[in-house]
Amino acid sequence: MIDNAITVHATPEVIKSHTVEPPSIYQRGEFIALGSTSFVERLPNGDIIKTAWPEADRAAERRREIALESEIYDILGQHPRIVMKKTWDPIHHTLTLEYMPNGTLKAYIESNPHVSLSQRLQWIIQAAEGLALLHRLAIIHCDVGPHNYLLDHRLDLKIADFAGSSLNHSATNSCPGERYTSPYLDGTWYQSPGPQVDMFALGSTMYYILTGNAPFAEFDSDGVKEKYMAHEFPDLSDIPCAEVIRGCWLQEFASAHEVVELVKGTWSGSDGGCVVQQYHCS
Repeated sequence: MIDNAITVHATPEVIKSHTVEPPSIYQRGEFIALGSTSFVERLPNGDIIKTAWPEADRAAERRREIALESEIYDILGQHPRIVMKKTWDPIHHTLTLEYMPNGTLKAYIESNPHVSLSQRLQWIIQAAEGLALLHRLAIIHCDVGPHNYLLDHRLDLKIADFAGSSLNHSATNSCPGERYTSPYLDGTWYQSPGPQVDMFALGSTMYYILTGNAPFAEFDSDGVKEKYMAHEFPDLSDIPCAEVIRGCWLQEFASAHEVVELVKGTWSGSDGGCVVQQYHCS
């Protein structure tokens, strides 16, 4: 739900350490997070609101981005894999969304490292289902990662944050982090993003879900970029769904639906490179 360019999680310590202050104007609820497009609050009734960040440097652009996000939610409609939109206020450029009580997938796995393998495989299927819906409707997320998947009260996964997304091949100002960005994209990919932008990031998200770490967590961003440009990827030995993850990284899948079907076929531990019996989550 937070725009990835500058992510600040909703704890006073983190906010203070990043010298980021909550907005002093337009504030209507508990400050949760600040992104490149919007600031996020939780209202007393539990709803989440995102409001375009009002500072003048990119004010008009931010308003367009959050209006696009509202439009994308309308196109997607209500779906089990999509955070539910409640209202859109075009005057204040404020988007109201359902509250997701278990937060981001990233934070949940960090706090709960012993999640069962069956739960992790369910999240992988749900993550791919969300992307399959987006791509079917000509929406490219452009910032897929565990920070933009949220968990409801049943721990079901939903994708969110479409302010930087591409609709019908529109250009984007957003991009995934280095660990989620394909080395196979040319320098103009952002002008008309395609599904492979998200598919590579899905592979890295699957890796995170199964290991609790981002790809090449031991390297800095420059080191990761060098590895990827040399077509070197993390070791997938003994990791379930290794061939599916590798297929996402190597652009072998035309759609996220293929990933859904492959992983669904692995519950018995026999297909798609997912040998679930041989892996134990740390």
